Order: sequence, then C-alpha cells, then structure tokens
Amino acid sequence: MSELKSRLLALDFDGVVCDSAAETAVAAWRAARLVWPETAAAGDDEPAPAFVRRFMGLRPLIETGWQTAILARLIFLEADDAVVAARFAGEADALRESVGLSREELVQLFGGVRDSWIAADTAGWLARHRFYPGVAAAMTAALTRAPNGVVILTTKQERFTRLLLEHAGVPLPPERVYGLERGRPKEDWLAEFASQHPGGAAALTLVEDRLNTLQRVAARLELAAVRLYLADWGYLAPDDRARAAALPRIRPLTLATFCPALATGTL
Repeated sequence: MSELKSRLLALDFDGVVCDSAAETAVAAWRAARLVWPETAAAGDDEPAPAFVRRFMGLRPLIETGWQTAILARLIFLEADDAVVAARFAGEADALRESVGLSREELVQLFGGVRDSWIAADTAGWLARHRFYPGVAAAMTAALTRAPNGVVILTTKQERFTRLLLEHAGVPLPPERVYGLERGRPKEDWLAEFASQHPGGAAALTLVEDRLNTLQRVAARLELAAVRLYLADWGYLAPDDRARAAALPRIRPLTLATFCPALATGTL
C-alpha cells in the first residue's frame, strides 16, 4: 500500500464537512425556551430571523452542545453581540449552574430537542443543514479509494452526524464517527490512532476549524508529526487566521484546495 493510501484523515464535522449553524440556532432557541420559558413568546415555534442571524454570527463561540442554549439565552438578554461574546467566555458555566443543570443534562436536553424535531419533521431538520460545496463528493471519492482512510472527530452527537452523512450519500461506516458521547478530546483519539497505525503519528492528518483544538494537538509531544490544517471556511473567530499564521505547525486550508486533495488522497 502506498504512503498516501495508508494515511488516516481525521475530519471535524460542523464547520469542515457540514454547515449546521442555521439548524443549531433553531435547536438552541428551542432548548433555551425549555429552561427559560420567557425566551420565547407564547405559541412561537421558530425564533425570529434576527435571532438566527445573530446566533450564526456568534457560532464560533460554541465548542460543545451544552453551550448552545447558554448562547441563545445570552442573545435574548443582551442587544450587543460584543457583550454576548464577553459574557459567554466568562459566564457560561455560571448561567448553567444558576438553573441547576449539569453539562450532561444540557447535552441531553439539546439532543432531545433535535430528536423531537427529527421525529416530527425529518425532512425539515435535514433541510436546515448544508454540506459545504464539493465536500460530500470528495469524501465519497476518498472512501472509494481508501475505505478506512477517513474518520470523523466531532463534538456533535453521533446519531445526528450519521444521519446527515447518510442523507448526503457519504458511505462512511457508522463506527468511524467519533462523537460527543464518547467523552474524549480529539487529541486523545489521535494519540490512540497513532499508536495503532503502522505509520504512527506521521500518517495522520487533522482538518479542523477550531484553532484551540489544533493548538491542543500541537502541544502533545507524541502527536508532533501529525499534519494540522485550519479550515478557513468554518466557524472561525475573527482573529483565528492571524493567530494561526504565527504557528508554523498549523497550515491554512481553503475549501478550493481541500476538496480535490481529499478526493485524490494528497492532503
């Protein structure tokens, strides 16, 4: 087997493969109104378009699902996005604790909102997502060439990730999705993959849109040979590109470069 074909490519999902910000905004609003009923007017089933726009703009703040309802709550409380961002950084856990909910309980609440939405209107839920142009076809080509050459590492719950991949026609085996419920950070998964791969860490590539995740991977000595790419089409904070430019381990990646490289195994 050639070196290219033997590589293992780990992809983040939201912000690299799929743009789910519009769906997350609605699900977050619905989860928030279960905790804070005053977040929505009586009878409202959908957030206002202005809320969705603000949420999508602030989406880079979110790392895991429990934080979505917190962000929705702050958008309801504050008119200024800069204030929301500042409060989110310092008060997310305090807001969660103020209503007596654990992180795990908020994850379950958010997942339950999505489950209810899918049960009532699967087509409508799917329609709120979009795969980035060319990515589904490139993943399919990559998996045709090397069926075990791609994994998904995501903070999304696995059942939702799998449903979206299936809907997009991407033939990724379900067991190759590593999601939130596994309870492990991405750097731990990469360390495990490196220990099991004949090529070690040098055979691994990670494409991720969260700079802090890439920095955590870069800080692990046993992962020093992993190729790290920052997906610049994802949910980047305003200064992420400039910060990444000062980090030689982390290479910028555009969607126009990513898709052909993924399809041909040259990433």
